[in-house]
Amino acid sequence: MAAGGGWSSSTLGDVRPYLITAGRTRPKHTLHLSSTLIARAATRPLYTTAEHEALLLYCSGSAQAVSELSARLGQPVQAIKVLAGDLLDAGALMLANPDGPTGPDVPLLEALLEGLRNDP
Repeated sequence: MAAGGGWSSSTLGDVRPYLITAGRTRPKHTLHLSSTLIARAATRPLYTTAEHEALLLYCSGSAQAVSELSARLGQPVQAIKVLAGDLLDAGALMLANPDGPTGPDVPLLEALLEGLRNDP
């Protein structure tokens, strides 16, 4: 398939998601679009693909959201979650927000709504 005509227009070329995940479709870890990952020193040797290396590169220095990594690599979010899971298992990545995304501050929103209702 010609460059630019496939799944991706990234520097990784036209790589179908099932190839980069070795056919896996379900991640081992629960990751959300807003889950942020950051690279750390690996605790054991890694045998990575170009896609794994790209994830590590983008996560070096600052935490990156799963959605951002998907956009940068030009791959579906599900594929990024599978690859990120490999790197989490290897100790090369860690969750920057392990408790997950925080919910809305309900009391603050209620106070804001009340203030808007009382504003003439």
